[in-house]
Amino acid sequence: MEIDIYESVLKNLSKDEKEVLYALKDMVGIHSGACKAEEISDIASANIINHETAEILENKPKKSLEEMRALKRFHIAECYGIPSESLTEEFITDYGTYDKMKWFRNLRKLRDAGTNNGTAVEAIIREDYRNDRLTTITQAEKHRICLELLKICTPIKDIDNRDKYKADVVKSCLESPVSMKYLQNLVPKMARVFDNTDASRSAKKSGLKTIKSKLGLLNSALSGTYGIKFKAIDKNCRQYHLVGSFDSEDAPKLPVYQTREGPFYESGEDMRYGYSKLSSDELEIAPSSDIQLRQELFDIV
Repeated sequence: MEIDIYESVLKNLSKDEKEVLYALKDMVGIHSGACKAEEISDIASANIINHETAEILENKPKKSLEEMRALKRFHIAECYGIPSESLTEEFITDYGTYDKMKWFRNLRKLRDAGTNNGTAVEAIIREDYRNDRLTTITQAEKHRICLELLKICTPIKDIDNRDKYKADVVKSCLESPVSMKYLQNLVPKMARVFDNTDASRSAKKSGLKTIKSKLGLLNSALSGTYGIKFKAIDKNCRQYHLVGSFDSEDAPKLPVYQTREGPFYESGEDMRYGYSKLSSDELEIAPSSDIQLRQELFDIV
């Protein structure tokens, strides 16, 4: 939308006016980059705080800039499971954004869920009861949809799979009746579950008639939740593979999958979460008013 507006403005400008606009745009970009670099430097040098201090600061109605930067440093370190002392400006630049941290937490939740993605959906639904129930259900549904997308619409069976697949195999998966039905049902969910109206609108417009449009819808869900995409390895589109934001050697390392013998278990029982009884059917919420929806969610036992 912003690009369309920008292009429409350019069409009505003279050559000299365009040059002035381009120059102003470059100046804004340079200034913005300098401000971002300064902010990252301030976060990297912020005070190191512990969990107790972080909780106190989180509950303060008003925070100073120093306190907000200290909290940011704390949350980045906590997210990736590394000491605050080891955070560098480069690391914060590469992995300190909201999206990167969200993707890492979601991928980590799969690791905590079980030894394979087959049992992950059930485990994801076991959310701490302190969470808002509407948020809990929406997040669980995102995980379920993404994992089902991989299983139904691609040859990928595990989110950690980085094997390469031939184009004819990928096409066969995407164009199967089961896959088409799933993708078509996903279109309205892109707005409701993933808060991505653009993807929903684009899918409706394309009619999901091409491989590109099908992959576009699939990747909108996967990239928004995990920062991963199923894409061609080159312009020839002869092979496809799964690409993630944390695949490089210098990227933060995800923990190993938990088992019933892992550190979070006691006598074979997961001690981290309250156990919800939500089934996959109950995650499919019929449209209703916000008040009714919230009431229905809180009535689920």
